[in-house]
Amino acid sequence: MSSSYDLVIVGAGSVGVPAALACAKAGISVLVVDSRPSPGQGENKKAIGGVRATHSDKGKVVVCARSIQIFSAWFEETGDDILWSANGYSYPAYREEEEKVLKNAMILQAGTGADVQWISPEDYRSLVPGIKMDGLRGAIYARGDGSASPLLFMASAYRKSVEAGARFTFNEKAVGFVMEGSTVSSVRTDKRTISCGAVLNAAGAAAREVSQMIGMDIPVKPDCHEALVTEPVAPFIGPMVVDMRPVPGSRNFYFYQNREGH
Repeated sequence: MSSSYDLVIVGAGSVGVPAALACAKAGISVLVVDSRPSPGQGENKKAIGGVRATHSDKGKVVVCARSIQIFSAWFEETGDDILWSANGYSYPAYREEEEKVLKNAMILQAGTGADVQWISPEDYRSLVPGIKMDGLRGAIYARGDGSASPLLFMASAYRKSVEAGARFTFNEKAVGFVMEGSTVSSVRTDKRTISCGAVLNAAGAAAREVSQMIGMDIPVKPDCHEALVTEPVAPFIGPMVVDMRPVPGSRNFYFYQNREGH
């Protein structure tokens, strides 16, 4: 394995592996370093698979809209089924403050080209049978959002990136960097030193720790979630449902069915 690369990516997860694929396809020599034994062993395998552009930050809306384009075309372009489903996202509002927040966000989302609309309680019930109607004021429905399998996507993206020429090394941890002025010239791992032209910090929840190695403090903080996965059942929910009403111990709830019925 070479000891010099155009780019070293720290982290072989949801950001690092697709980035390696894109860079390798562009002719960039890239090495991905990860302390775990295989790709996608961090936050990726714990994700529920939602893919959405319904955010309240313009930058996230634009970036995630591009992600939807990539996921929705993945099977056509690669031949790998990642269980993409354009099932949409929905946000019911039961209180006036939630309705205001959602409608303000919808203006931003629609302004960037997202396919979002405000629908009546009756129309929403047709999408989500059994939804509680008492106090329901309406809902945002984003038909362009969807879901995919994080595990299948990671397996496919990893395989395609290797085919494109990206290199990966596992069970190897980045422990520091060699600087030339304000530029990173090498990555130090617990096994060796790798020279490079640039570094991409794709370490997920550990991104802050990695940034601190060069004196930066990127405020990345883990956001803990809990998930319950059922056995497959016959489809009965259309879009993802995001209930924004907080209860003690939780900011909100969300649930959906993937293509396999889970």
